[in-house]
Amino acid sequence: MSGKEKVLNAVISYIAEHQYPPSVRELCDITGFKSTSSINGYITKLLEEGKLETDCGIGSSRALRVPGYKFVKA
Repeated sequence: MSGKEKVLNAVISYIAEHQYPPSVRELCDITGFKSTSSINGYITKLLEEGKLETDCGIGSSRALRVPGYKFVKA
């Protein structure tokens, strides 16, 4: 699995569980990446590809959405 896929899957799983997106540091913990810069790079690529959305700039905490997904509280 590529780094982008790891990050995307981590965002989806985290939102499904917590009902809000993870921070960059939480994504580091979940994916095992040591660098927040790596996570920001993957997030940037995912935003460019349309696999993630945000209303804020890169680095804004908890501002990610996953297009096409509707997360509902169980």
